[in-house]
Amino acid sequence: MSVLQTVNRVLTQGTKQSVVNPLEQLNEYQLSVLEKEGYDLEFLEAIQPRGGVQFLENGYMTADGHVRTLKVYGYAKDADLFWLAYLMNNQDTVATLDIATAEKDEVINKINTKLNELEDRSVSERKATDRNDSVHDYRELAEYAANLTKNGEIAKKILLQIHVYAPTLEKLDERCDELMKDIKGTGYKVYPRMFQSKYDYQSLFTSFSQQSHNPNFQRGHTLPSLVLGKGIPLHHQALKDPQGAEYGYTKTGGTFIWDVVQLNSTRLSSNLVMFGTMGAGKSTILKMIAENMLAAGNYVWGFEKAKDFLPLIRSRDGRIVRLDGSEGMINPLEVFATKTDDSGLQVNEKGSFISHLDKVTHQLSLINPELKGTLRSDFRIYLRHFYIRKGLIPKSFKEEAVTSEPFKITGLSPEAYPTLSELWAFIKSIKLAKGTTPAKLARKEQLETMIQELCETYGDMFDGHSTITNLSNEPFVFFDIESIDGLDRGVFQAQLYMAMTLIWNQALIEGRRQKYLYENGQLKEEDMRQFCALIDECHNVVNAHNIETVEYMTNFQREMRKVKALTLLATQSPQEMVPENANHEHLDQLKKVFELSTQKIFLKMDDSQLQHIKNLVGMSLTQSELQSITSQKKGEAIITFGDRETYRVHITPNQRQLKLFSGGK
Repeated sequence: MSVLQTVNRVLTQGTKQSVVNPLEQLNEYQLSVLEKEGYDLEFLEAIQPRGGVQFLENGYMTADGHVRTLKVYGYAKDADLFWLAYLMNNQDTVATLDIATAEKDEVINKINTKLNELEDRSVSERKATDRNDSVHDYRELAEYAANLTKNGEIAKKILLQIHVYAPTLEKLDERCDELMKDIKGTGYKVYPRMFQSKYDYQSLFTSFSQQSHNPNFQRGHTLPSLVLGKGIPLHHQALKDPQGAEYGYTKTGGTFIWDVVQLNSTRLSSNLVMFGTMGAGKSTILKMIAENMLAAGNYVWGFEKAKDFLPLIRSRDGRIVRLDGSEGMINPLEVFATKTDDSGLQVNEKGSFISHLDKVTHQLSLINPELKGTLRSDFRIYLRHFYIRKGLIPKSFKEEAVTSEPFKITGLSPEAYPTLSELWAFIKSIKLAKGTTPAKLARKEQLETMIQELCETYGDMFDGHSTITNLSNEPFVFFDIESIDGLDRGVFQAQLYMAMTLIWNQALIEGRRQKYLYENGQLKEEDMRQFCALIDECHNVVNAHNIETVEYMTNFQREMRKVKALTLLATQSPQEMVPENANHEHLDQLKKVFELSTQKIFLKMDDSQLQHIKNLVGMSLTQSELQSITSQKKGEAIITFGDRETYRVHITPNQRQLKLFSGGK
């Protein structure tokens, strides 16, 4: 038999109680019975949890500190909206609000007495201001009486008590004095209760009617129900996603537990875009999101330029891939999976190959802007014939055909794909028919020169089989673009585009695997791993000078939702992403990236950006939320999920995160 069972048996013998009252001290007889049962009372006293309540004249003491109760006995005449928050939402306090319905006849009788008094004072007071006050109070009270008798108003009695706690008496005195001063400053009256500590403690657990039977019970204050209704203190905004992580708290003090990949009736996709000036906290938020996603078992692939993410990558055993070819290369002629069938389970080989032709053509046009028009068409034709010559696609292949002979071209070994120097040799070997125009001959020679320059000048990056392998099982991969930042802009953009293709391919492969397991009952939906493509300073990728890459990005955002993938973009200003001076066609494409990012974070920005933001977000932000963007401090953010679901959040990384994220905050 346990100690508790023995104590209950000993102390409840001959009584109606079945459980011992913990507030009553054991007498000598009860102690002797326990000793006879073989219990070491001194040992039990030494190891027992500290507890119990000791009632004092001006408060009560518990095992972890002191508590004093303050009673509110006077209320402000003109109560603000949420006025109860001033009284109930204070640091180091627990407030109780007990409510009862007042007897209508009793209230009317008291009002009549008060009206007679006010009528007399409005005439007999010596000072004009006092007489005017009496007249004003008379009108208000008469209106209240009319509402009670004719308009269905219900009078409520309230009993509001504030329990202030502190570890020491000195600290308790200090907190009570400060709180009473603050409360009185808002027009309310409060005093500390004396010689009622036991009843004050019990008021935490008893109703208004139960408390009314206590000795010296003080009747509650009567208020109109409308005034009480608008005082609701529990108005704080909070977000509590079931699988979320804590990012901070809202402006009203509510918790902000956010799961970036959570979908519901408001959040229809997980794509996210973030804006904020330098030093506003973009990098810190990005790293918090990345760390939380990795902790949940998800994939995070992105771009690294200023080594901001390097400490986090190392701490998570991530991998850095240099794009300058110094530590390996990615063959631009390797075909990656970028299209699936409608189910998302099977790779669309034909669609992926056509996308590959577009990708290689676009990469070459980034490096050689003169690749356009007929020259671009010639290159695409030569490229398609090259893959036919290599036996990777059937001779009957036609891009426009609805059906074609099946083939497998994605997911082969790196050595199975041709190299750029082989393509150069193939184009040189092409014998044009007699009668070919000089212009066509010139275009062929121009293409030979373009590819020759790539092979000879940038061979480490573009000519060879892929040697950067074994990335498919890496959850945390960042491509280092700092090493190519000083190269020709076209080369930089081409390598960036290649890395994006690799990210898309990996997202598709992992998404297919997860979807297959889910549809075969081997994986729950909440356990499916998400894939995040993270691009900091995304204006390097998404801009009006790189419109085909923008189209590639929007296709990624659309396609990846069905395989549990998302984009996470960040830049300093929407002006850098969606410039106002862009031509109409380009502007529409750039806006799509913004529109497809249904989750948006706004950190501090300059006044000059407000109108541009307003044009982009429409009615998603209120005017006050929009205006507050420029006055936000570091770490403060407005996070909107669209459809008027907006949170004003103070981001609070912990000390470990601040130390780890020191490369960029």
